[in-house]
Amino acid sequence: METTKAKMNWDNTRRTLLERLRRTRTDEAGWYDFFDTYSRLIYSVARKSGLGHSDAEDMVQSTTLKVAQYIQRFEINPGRGKFRNWVCMITKQQIANHYRKLHRQPPLAEWEPGEKEMEPEVEDPVNQWDALWENEYVNHVNDLALAEVKKKVSPKQYQIFHLYCIKEHDVKRIATLLGVSSNEVYLAKNRVQPLYQEASRQILEDAREAEPA
Repeated sequence: METTKAKMNWDNTRRTLLERLRRTRTDEAGWYDFFDTYSRLIYSVARKSGLGHSDAEDMVQSTTLKVAQYIQRFEINPGRGKFRNWVCMITKQQIANHYRKLHRQPPLAEWEPGEKEMEPEVEDPVNQWDALWENEYVNHVNDLALAEVKKKVSPKQYQIFHLYCIKEHDVKRIATLLGVSSNEVYLAKNRVQPLYQEASRQILEDAREAEPA
């Protein structure tokens, strides 16, 4: 069975959110939106990078502070890179500095991102950093879509859909596990899958950064 899990490509972030954040550091709603979107991603990447709970939370805070410090320098220009890549670089530097501190090494030179600066070379604090970031980004977006679906269907329908389409379990195994017929599994898929696809589409649409005029 082909997996239903969306192959998300969050190359963009809403331009409206970026413009709000660039205008002022006191837009509480805008920064809450940013934090709600990125905090779990940054935390998850930090944990997968080997950090404990407390240190991972510190990475979320330090990354958010750096974004706030330099947000007005971010150029909304898809040709120069996406906002998520910019956040990724800041996160990577914060985690790299954490490991450097543990090994009593001096911190990396402060990167002050602006319109003209090239992204610096930062040592990889874990193997395959980019793959780790991308994988966690995909998982994060799918979690958001699933959370929306969960609000709209019955617990049993959601459980069947999750086991069949997300976990890719065999129909007979699901039927035995949940005490349902094979037909109920297919019906749940047909009922929930369009909602999941629509939720995924809406999340991607909301996240799409329009090109500057």
